Amino acid sequence: MFLLLYICLVFAGENYYQLLGVKKNADDESIRKQFKKLSLKYHPDKNKGNEQVAQEQFQKIVNAYEVLKDPEQRKIYDKYGEEGLNQHQQQQNSRGNNYNDIFSQFFGQGQRKPQIEQSMFQNTEVYEIDMPGLSRFFRRDHVWLILFYRNDNSAQVYKDIWTQLATKYYGIFKVAAINCASEDAICDDEFQQYELPSVLAFPANIRQQPTKYEDSINQEKFAKFAISFMESFVSLVTTSTYQDFIKQELHIVLLFSNKKSTPPLLRVLSKELKGKLIFGQIRESDQELIEKFKIERFPTLMVLTNPVEYQGVIYESNDFKKDQIMKFLREYAYQPKKMQKQTTARELSTGVIKMGHCQKKDPNICVLLITENNNEYRDLLDELASLYHKDKFMFYYVDKKKIMYSDLFDDIDNFPALVVVKPKKERYALYGGKIEQGQLQSWFDSQFRFCNIFR
Repeated sequence: MFLLLYICLVFAGENYYQLLGVKKNADDESIRKQFKKLSLKYHPDKNKGNEQVAQEQFQKIVNAYEVLKDPEQRKIYDKYGEEGLNQHQQQQNSRGNNYNDIFSQFFGQGQRKPQIEQSMFQNTEVYEIDMPGLSRFFRRDHVWLILFYRNDNSAQVYKDIWTQLATKYYGIFKVAAINCASEDAICDDEFQQYELPSVLAFPANIRQQPTKYEDSINQEKFAKFAISFMESFVSLVTTSTYQDFIKQELHIVLLFSNKKSTPPLLRVLSKELKGKLIFGQIRESDQELIEKFKIERFPTLMVLTNPVEYQGVIYESNDFKKDQIMKFLREYAYQPKKMQKQTTARELSTGVIKMGHCQKKDPNICVLLITENNNEYRDLLDELASLYHKDKFMFYYVDKKKIMYSDLFDDIDNFPALVVVKPKKERYALYGGKIEQGQLQSWFDSQFRFCNIFR
């Protein structure tokens, strides 16, 4: 009768040995390794879409390990089963540890580890991956450069290089490390890294496979290797592409650089602010754009406020740090782009027309002066543009040789000729008086409140 009761007690609850997949006579090291393997398999962060089931199984595995790693509890469990163990714990006023407490004890907050298992990167910017912190790696959205090592002589050559990399490229790509002596299950089962030390680069896209670093131990080469996997949403802008590039509904950020490649800082900013800002790069060799923007130093970072007039707000600080630049850009990233009102006359060039000015969807009234000399009456047009900057008038000038005026306007015979166009209505009015500020101002004020002057 007693034997039957004992058998019922032992098998009434969970079988901890079966949960961990070990034999009843397994030693402590076998139990420890199997626990690490299963905790990786059933970690909730690795079971997206099935988190609840994984969480329950994860809890059971941790509970089983808690019991079998403790000689006294294991002895009670072997003799009386889970029910007997529960009764014993109640009698002893259980310490009440949960699985998070077990992880803290299991992963190094108890007795001092041997030298080979100790971290090389305490109090640095290097991110040390352990079992609890592995979930952050799986949720990555940037490139990760990971060093797999044991804290022995072969790894010491990486120590200063890795620390400096983590500091220099903080916020650009993640510099991480795994001590495989203490995290052997992660290195073996998750990453299959057996020959140490080794370095792998992991793209931001978790579906893409990592790439092993095969070059010499050199900080600059490590950085170049990691940067090669970074996504970039930066366009190369040239004189020939500028007009098309500035047709954007978002604020535009331009970097004027004397480098051929796109800096990693600009790459990461373009990724993090994708959908909020548009990024472009203009090289020093494009002298026409450099002169139009009046750039005097490199690098220069600018948010465009008036693309047509080549004007913008410059990031003035010499501190090209990510946090400082992000603070500068946030003002524009989370505000709608405002259309800059023209306060001076501009040439009606092909680029301006491509931007939609004086085209059918333009809600403004285009005042166009067709001349035989583009410099003629420029000051007058600038004064009128400034005077009417709060109204819908937009002032342009164009050389008669650059426009097919006879096809557009059938009654222009003499120059200069001033035409007022209402693009949405596809109608225009020809000014017949003297090109003089007083007369033009009187004409605008008296006539343009009515639509009957448009043909």
